[in-house]
Amino acid sequence: MTRILFGRAEDGQIAFVDLRGHAGFAEAGEDIVCAAVTSAIQLTHILLEDIRGLGFDTEVEQEGTHIRLSFPVEARKDAQDMLESLRMHYNEMQENYAEFIQVMEVYSHAEN
Repeated sequence: MTRILFGRAEDGQIAFVDLRGHAGFAEAGEDIVCAAVTSAIQLTHILLEDIRGLGFDTEVEQEGTHIRLSFPVEARKDAQDMLESLRMHYNEMQENYAEFIQVMEVYSHAEN
């Protein structure tokens, strides 16, 4: 199962997105759920870094499948529309593939 965590700062803005695990919908290379999750986070990364020029931290670990985007305070405001869109997209995917994707949010002092 792919677990996706959106962390919100005290002001309600998304401060980070953390993806872990393989969906397990199908064999590696055939898994449409994994491909959709990965494609969406890659598109988000390209839009925010390459197009908008925002500075943020990216962690990618192939072992165990882990991707994390962390946004410093100064980049959050400009990233929110895309991050909220990503959250909505993943929530819709979860409705259709609940056995393979879990989306959660934490509301706290999610600074990193």
